[in-house]
Amino acid sequence: MIALGALLVILVFGLSLRYQAFARSVVPEYPRADAAEYFLSAYNLKNFGVYGVGSLKVLPANTDPAIVRKEVPPDSLRTPGYPLYLSLFLGGEYSSRQRDNARLGQVGLSALTILLAYLAFSPFGRVYGLGVAALTALSPHLINMNLFLLSETLFCFFLVLLVLLISRLRASSHALAFFAVGITLALATITRPWILGYVFFIAAYMLLARSTFRLRQVVLVVLGASIVLSPWLIRNATLPGEAAEHSQLTKSIHHGMYPDMMYQGDQNSLAYPYKADPMSPELDESLTLTLTEITRRALEDPLEYANWYLFGKVKTVLSWDIMQGAHPLLVYPVANSPYFEIPRFYWSAYYMELIHGSLMVMALIGMLLVWVPARLQRLGPDQAFCLRAISLIVIYFLLMHMVVAPFPRYAIPMKPLLFAMALYPVVLLVRLSGFARGREAGNPPQRESTSG
Repeated sequence: MIALGALLVILVFGLSLRYQAFARSVVPEYPRADAAEYFLSAYNLKNFGVYGVGSLKVLPANTDPAIVRKEVPPDSLRTPGYPLYLSLFLGGEYSSRQRDNARLGQVGLSALTILLAYLAFSPFGRVYGLGVAALTALSPHLINMNLFLLSETLFCFFLVLLVLLISRLRASSHALAFFAVGITLALATITRPWILGYVFFIAAYMLLARSTFRLRQVVLVVLGASIVLSPWLIRNATLPGEAAEHSQLTKSIHHGMYPDMMYQGDQNSLAYPYKADPMSPELDESLTLTLTEITRRALEDPLEYANWYLFGKVKTVLSWDIMQGAHPLLVYPVANSPYFEIPRFYWSAYYMELIHGSLMVMALIGMLLVWVPARLQRLGPDQAFCLRAISLIVIYFLLMHMVVAPFPRYAIPMKPLLFAMALYPVVLLVRLSGFARGREAGNPPQRESTSG
């Protein structure tokens, strides 16, 4: 009952922070930059049946089809997960009410993510689950992402749902459980495509654990993901060459090639080094040229580039400041925010920032600790499998961003998983200390309880 009461307090407080941030923040009416592309993809799909960004302008809902065909060619610039979510709130002429309904939906999803975080990690101990849920509830970045028409909130929801489903895999032999993992992974992929490669990590890990999982169960995971992803991939294959070949990957590798995210160490280029590089137009268009140029520059200063790619990118992507935002806590400018004026918002952000560096270091430690033999950690096989599967998500995320641009905004949806990894060393220390005390008192070793 105490744990349930504490969870209710965390959920109510987390929902309150999210709703008040939504209600009190004054956000410009029309989306911009990435948000505009997501919005236009959804708007054009809902009103004209064409999935594409088009000419970056909002056409009237009754625009002649001939004009639509000219102004809105289909493209694959944005994966469809988040635009499909936005399309639930759009229809007819655009209004700020439609935008606000979409943002309010994100408030609900973000609050539900807190509950999912607790359910995913409470099998390792209720206090552990409450700790992850509390940090998720308090995170100002997770709260403020709800203000904008960006994919982070939806992706975070799918990511934590995926972890919850994985945490129940070993306890279930039902085919639907494995199928659901694949479907959820695919939904996360069409929201933020970087997670696609994780299907190979989880499939390989399950195959290595053949004493627990059968081959057909691994196939079910891959099949579930394939069923959701196939329509999008087939559709893209039928697009004209220019639209189908447009790749964000080349740009991301290019934009992440600059040590400390500066062009030749120029502080004025911080966060946008590619804008200062005269070669940028060519590098954006050619992956081969980008890789060749990275190699050339790395050979000129191997120590700097080795440090950047091996360590600097990890530190950057896990840093507190969004870097490419209007504020350390905000992607786009707002005219007003409770974080600027209400004490509970200000102080919660202050203390979260204060412990952020330590949490990220502990997350890296926890990410590795879970691979210590399970018997030494006093872990059951179900717990060990789940923690290692989560660790693989974090490892894959970091490896990916050692290649592409390590903008800290990309780590925002990862925060519940990072919080879980950060708290695990503490949980392990408490578990081992309790076991050691039991041995000293002459008590026989007891099977670990999952009740916290």
